[in-house]
Amino acid sequence: MRLVAPDDWRPLSMTDRRLLDLEKEGLLRPRTSLSRLEWIASTADHQEPNPPKGYVVSFAKFHHHGLGSSPSRFMRALCHHYGVELQHFSPNAITAAVIFAALCDGYLGMTPHWDLWLHLYQGELFHAPSGATGVRKLVRAGCLNLVQKTGQAKEPREYIPIGLTSNHAQWDSLWFYLRNDDDLFPTYTRCLISERPDH
Repeated sequence: MRLVAPDDWRPLSMTDRRLLDLEKEGLLRPRTSLSRLEWIASTADHQEPNPPKGYVVSFAKFHHHGLGSSPSRFMRALCHHYGVELQHFSPNAITAAVIFAALCDGYLGMTPHWDLWLHLYQGELFHAPSGATGVRKLVRAGCLNLVQKTGQAKEPREYIPIGLTSNHAQWDSLWFYLRNDDDLFPTYTRCLISERPDH
């Protein structure tokens, strides 16, 4: 397979109004400080994200799938382990991480167990079709999927089945800037991920 450069970012369709709706739903922290807003809608003239210092790029879909405004230790560990930034996760990767954390916390009564995560999940890169046979495009946002490892067909399922959304049409046009308190999320660098994560 040959990889080619990605398309440009999708045209931005996120607005202050849509972000206020996320805030009302409890999916974003309310704006409390005018000097350091919790979230910022980018202006329509931005062709690609350019977050101010102290902010990262996030997507409305991530917050609908359970991403908190403040990153948990587990979410930070995922970024570090797979060597990615927040925008590299797919919406389904966010769902998988949130369900795993809820399972550990709510059912097992413990913080997300790292060794259990590594036993059950692996990272897989997504490269978009380019239209030419054997040629795929790099992806700017959503290139990392977190998928359950598969065992032998006769082995019993080790983990709860998760129904993941198969259609996230236009999700990557709903980006905005999320305040990155204490730089807990990796800083946005515009980097593209082209190789499979090591783990």
